[in-house]
Amino acid sequence: MNHQNPIEVSQQFVEIGQQLYTLVTKGSTIARQSQQGWYQFVARLLTDGTAFEGVQRPLTEAVALYNQHQSPRVTLETVQYYLVAKVVRAVKLEPEALANQWYFICDGTEIPNPGDFITVQIFQEPVVVIRQGDGSIQVFLNVCPHRQCLVFERNGCIKGGKSELCPYHGWAFSEDGHCTNAPGASRGEFGEDFDLKDYSLRSFETRIDSNQGVFARLIANGDGDEPITTMPPADIQVNGQNIGVAIANLLQDVSPGYTEGIIPSLPEPIRLWIKIGYLKEQLKHVVAGIAQRQGLTPEAVLSSVNLEFNTEPDPNRDLLLESVMRELRQALLMVEAETISLKLEDILEEVKHTQISDLFFGVEADGSSLSSSEATTDEPEQNRRIALPIWTYGDWDLFALEIKHLIAPTWQFVCHVNEIPQPHQYTWLDIVGERAYVIRTANGDLFAGKLKHIDGRQQGPDFEGPRDYGLDPIDIEVFYGFVFIRLLRQGPSLKEIWHQPGLLDPYKLEEMQPIGGSGQYDISVEVDYKLLWENFLEDYHFPMMHKGLTLRFGVSSDCEGINGMIIPMRDPASPKLNPVERKYYDCAKTLARHDWEREKELQRFAAEHQFLPETLCYSAFCSMAAQEEMPMPFSLSVFPEHVQTFSIVPGGPRESRFHVRSYGHRMPPNAAEADVIKAAQLANIQLLAESLQEDIRVNYITQDSVSSQLFEKLGVFSIAEWDVAKFQEAVQMNIPVTSSPRKPPKLLNL
Repeated sequence: MNHQNPIEVSQQFVEIGQQLYTLVTKGSTIARQSQQGWYQFVARLLTDGTAFEGVQRPLTEAVALYNQHQSPRVTLETVQYYLVAKVVRAVKLEPEALANQWYFICDGTEIPNPGDFITVQIFQEPVVVIRQGDGSIQVFLNVCPHRQCLVFERNGCIKGGKSELCPYHGWAFSEDGHCTNAPGASRGEFGEDFDLKDYSLRSFETRIDSNQGVFARLIANGDGDEPITTMPPADIQVNGQNIGVAIANLLQDVSPGYTEGIIPSLPEPIRLWIKIGYLKEQLKHVVAGIAQRQGLTPEAVLSSVNLEFNTEPDPNRDLLLESVMRELRQALLMVEAETISLKLEDILEEVKHTQISDLFFGVEADGSSLSSSEATTDEPEQNRRIALPIWTYGDWDLFALEIKHLIAPTWQFVCHVNEIPQPHQYTWLDIVGERAYVIRTANGDLFAGKLKHIDGRQQGPDFEGPRDYGLDPIDIEVFYGFVFIRLLRQGPSLKEIWHQPGLLDPYKLEEMQPIGGSGQYDISVEVDYKLLWENFLEDYHFPMMHKGLTLRFGVSSDCEGINGMIIPMRDPASPKLNPVERKYYDCAKTLARHDWEREKELQRFAAEHQFLPETLCYSAFCSMAAQEEMPMPFSLSVFPEHVQTFSIVPGGPRESRFHVRSYGHRMPPNAAEADVIKAAQLANIQLLAESLQEDIRVNYITQDSVSSQLFEKLGVFSIAEWDVAKFQEAVQMNIPVTSSPRKPPKLLNL
């Protein structure tokens, strides 16, 4: 990054982030007043920018200044659409606010033929409207009852009695919303009592007015005879689209975040600068709100915040304040220090002296949605697991509890011992607003500690100072050469919780070296870390999402979980392999040290004895901790030619980072197999990165889906999702409130 004028550019984007918070609060207020006003507000944001008020001009200037010194350039439209999507995603209307209202969906002429459908966003609710075979129109909640992903995307047509497939796991739904197939159901993988009839899409009462306007009532508490009084906003369009359709498309356009490889469509510095400004403004409002309610000064509110992990529970703690503080700290750590003049202490000092009268108070824009209903503790239905309710994915208050009870006590991957082989070499991990260092000491040992004050991140460890390098010591453990830290010293060691560690013995992981270049990368995504980890914990989605993986390896929807599961490479190779996939196959065959019969013997031996006497040649497997012991978002993918570590680093309620590292054995340059091994590594690393992009796209869509207030999750899992079930059980055990179907008014009471 060229650092010419970086502070001036960053300051402009920070101020835009502050204005974005004001837009969010204003937009939330407008949404609660009427659908018409909300649509008009969003339409102005997407077109002429008049709803941006004080944002449009500085945004134009900031983008122009950024492009003077950076490459690749970013377009004004890219940043503007990102901001609008942030405003849209912040809106949440409670079910009681939606009750007995008729909402305009579309004009009937937009779906003229049987099977035609379009997707529409009504506030936080994704809906799909479908023309039936008899010419009637039905409206459904566009959320799969299996794992809460959008089923229908954009617009299309279901022809000839066929079904639409959910892009996540391939569940099929007909035009009348009925579930027609769940992969594996016919083989009994969901249990004997599973019935497809129980998993239809939620339908809404629908009316067509005299002008062919389609209306739906999302919640009906009355007799259904109320007149349609809402003015149809059919004339509100963006680029020729019904505004509800335009909003749905916007969320999908902005959702992936990444287009090719690991290059973000919105440059990471801009995203972080905007985020810092947004959180700075949010912190002002949260502190001011607490000060008003409790009769305190802002300074007193800030002084009451305790971000230590090992303190006793405080019944008066404010979880939202803790969560905002944590995410602000995380954003400051992640941005390059030399590009921004802001320090945490400066921000806190400004918050202390903020006058409440200077703030715009609309609806609290905290991304959460408190329910007026009490938590229920109904017993689970017989023979049916009750899965995590969707309010738990991305909730600000809950995230503060997750830090204390899930994240801080869990081992977090940092590096391999051979990445810091020399005395005074070090690396670090930024997680939930803490920077944790791993240092090679003068005598060759490893030491771990976290920064005492994040504003000291530019100085790093103090090698001339005390024995603890000016850091707060934290736990450290080395497992097969991989270095882990944890912020709270409690719970078992890695050796005690690892699933089938004997499978790793013959690979001599301690001797491996990092593979640089494309083998090491980090990707930030605005998705709850639990959603991301659940995606990785199962291979049920492989046939639908990862066509390439299912061509290369023997995986299918009926695999029995991936914890230690060995999956063989397909042989002979599929004729459908692309050039990179074919390259990897050919390299693997060239490097083989034994035949397929010996491979099968080793797999049978591993299944019986839970360890391998030698490495495999044609198979891969995923090794990780037992999720019921510790819900740890780290896995080790073991291939014949290299291994890849994959960890998910939580940063906020909807802020995570993929931390991906590749390692292999050092080969003498003149070794006969050196070139083939390197070619296999590079091909496989590229294929794995492409698979990760497929996961990212679906997880963004799923994160939008879990914003729904109308979805009722049934909680069914297949055999191939067993590790997801174990992970969710561990979450519920550590934080019992996550078993509540709706978010309780006070999380601390449960």
